[in-house]
Amino acid sequence: MIDSAEILPNLVYRHARERGDRVALTSIGQGSLTWAQLWTRVEQWAGWLTAHGVKIDHRVVTLMPQSLESSCVWMACSAVGAVECAVNTEFRGEWLRNALAASRAEVVVVSRRFLDQLIPVLSDSAIHTVLVYDDPQRPPETVGQARIVTSPPGDAAPARLAAPEARAHQTACILYTSGTTGPSKAVQIPWGMMHTFVSAGREWERASEPVYYLPYASNHLSGRGALYRAALGRGRAVIREVFSTGEFWSDVRAHGCTWTLLYAAPSRFLLSQPEHPGDADNKLELVMLCPLIPEVDVMKRRFGFECFTVYGMTEIGNPFILPPEESHSGNAGCGGRPIAGVQARLVDENDYEMPLGEPGELIIRSDDPWIFNSGYEGEPAATAASWRNGWFHTGDIMRRDVNGNYHYVDRRKDMIRRRGENISSVELELAVLKFPGIAEAAAVGIPSSLGDEDVLIAVVPKAGCPVDVAQLLSYLRANVPRFAVPRYVRTMERLPRTPATLRVQKKDLRNQGITPDTWENVK
Repeated sequence: MIDSAEILPNLVYRHARERGDRVALTSIGQGSLTWAQLWTRVEQWAGWLTAHGVKIDHRVVTLMPQSLESSCVWMACSAVGAVECAVNTEFRGEWLRNALAASRAEVVVVSRRFLDQLIPVLSDSAIHTVLVYDDPQRPPETVGQARIVTSPPGDAAPARLAAPEARAHQTACILYTSGTTGPSKAVQIPWGMMHTFVSAGREWERASEPVYYLPYASNHLSGRGALYRAALGRGRAVIREVFSTGEFWSDVRAHGCTWTLLYAAPSRFLLSQPEHPGDADNKLELVMLCPLIPEVDVMKRRFGFECFTVYGMTEIGNPFILPPEESHSGNAGCGGRPIAGVQARLVDENDYEMPLGEPGELIIRSDDPWIFNSGYEGEPAATAASWRNGWFHTGDIMRRDVNGNYHYVDRRKDMIRRRGENISSVELELAVLKFPGIAEAAAVGIPSSLGDEDVLIAVVPKAGCPVDVAQLLSYLRANVPRFAVPRYVRTMERLPRTPATLRVQKKDLRNQGITPDTWENVK
């Protein structure tokens, strides 16, 4: 069971009193807050929210960049008993309208930068108060039933907060899925799940006062966990609004960062930079690398860090882990083994278990309560479907080996079905990436006149390396099953990605289909 003393609001309060002069959080371009300063700001924000009608159990939508303020409003919502719904700042139009509806919120906290995309959807929502925290010069106005308030948090009397008593079962926040395969869902995340998420790999941290570097959006688990990691590890966190390849190592060196999280695309962006004799001259000790890419050994030698990997998603945190000694190129694509207390199965479409070594959908449950999502906000049918038979259905296809390790195959919705054969888009992409001159690749299935699907591979060439499509196809005919050889090859300058985690948005590629820059394999 999770000790309530280690739930984030309780930790922040204790740190503010016991080590208040130590830096808690540094935001690149903004400065730093000590634990005491952080709690003072939380009380300011709590007073501001309650002055504008926020009460226990209310939902509060936030449209904010990763910043000092995004951590403060999260803690303030928790302090007054409300639940923050952190919406992706890229949402607009129907995406934003649907997110507001799913939240059931009546109050929005928004940065002036995102107000223009919010205003057009207010008339179709239940929002009655819009709080703009960083534009005091803007005059108040009314849009439909919504009042737009522009007085900053410092104008309200701060709340005098007692010691929080947050528990594992309470909702820490609501985050939205990335929407890479369908409409985004609002995931109810309990504090127990947040605690489990940020606890991964702590036993391998060597620094006595770790410095966690999280250059990711606060509407995603990766960025949301920054403050929690600092509080739990008795260190500090360094945040940046978005990941920057050009600034990554200068940030790490300037702030003495010892720990970070890297996804596949950022990892390859870093590897693509020219090598320098001083690449390993940094304090970075441990990297959570998700997923474990084939180039991992090259990364570890070049930059001088150790790494481990996990498997996870917004709804479940990271319930699988692979230790540093096994996180090498020979295990590329492996998500590890279930952590203590987590049960996992691989099943077919009817939840019947697959034989060892055969791919199946991963379903999981836990012996301990509150370490996975509590459901989808406002979507009881989707919640029931995802939790059918008492197991959470991840939608991810995996294989399990004789050592109990789980290997990612594909998203169920991204598997390509061609002429009766199932094709893993991930395995095909890895094969394409071995062809010289290709920096990125994404495989999707598009409707075929013969039924099932045809394979389309979108590729991004490395700088100065135009792709010879005929040679690429010849290479693939020799290295992948005949049924997996793409019918279509599309060359692009960049792949469509989600802003927070830089995941490829394959639904966009499928929707675009065959474009003028698509080459057809007629053999």
